[in-house]
Amino acid sequence: MRRKYKRVKSADVPDLLHSGAAIIDVRRPEEWQLTGIVAESALLTFFDAQGHSQPGEWLQKLKELAPDDCPLVLI
Repeated sequence: MRRKYKRVKSADVPDLLHSGAAIIDVRRPEEWQLTGIVAESALLTFFDAQGHSQPGEWLQKLKELAPDDCPLVLI
């Protein structure tokens, strides 16, 4: 299943979470340390410090955190 996406404002996130959306923080650990971790978010880094990614592995982990029919908020 292909997910649809749209940009949302920060103010909309609490309502999305209340409706059952999963919040996934794709930033790197050093970014979490600088700005903090969003409450209720799952930490799932996409790019490493060198800018490399493993999309297939990342998508598999994402499916474990949020099934295809679950709305997502990505940070």
